[in-house]
Amino acid sequence: MRRMKTGMKQWGAAAAVLALAGCAGLGERPGAPGASALPATCDAAAAQFAVGQSFGPTLERDVRARSGASIVRWLSPGQAVTMEFNPARLNLTLDGRSRITKVACG
Repeated sequence: MRRMKTGMKQWGAAAAVLALAGCAGLGERPGAPGASALPATCDAAAAQFAVGQSFGPTLERDVRARSGASIVRWLSPGQAVTMEFNPARLNLTLDGRSRITKVACG
């Protein structure tokens, strides 16, 4: 009987160690070699020149360069979009004629 209780305690301790190990983070430490740099951030004020213009590949390239955004997302009327915030993304809201009506980061 005593041997069975000792075995149960060992299994319980092993299960606890495994459970705690599963909670440990596996990510890299900040500043560690290979750690990724902070993503580019967006400056919507620098892209306000685009309001009223027709959207196209050349304008997309220009607003990306001026705003510092790494992603440009255009939003058409009635389009379903995700709501997560991305500081490196520039959102261009278009009207029914593909003219930019709003420029915002996120």
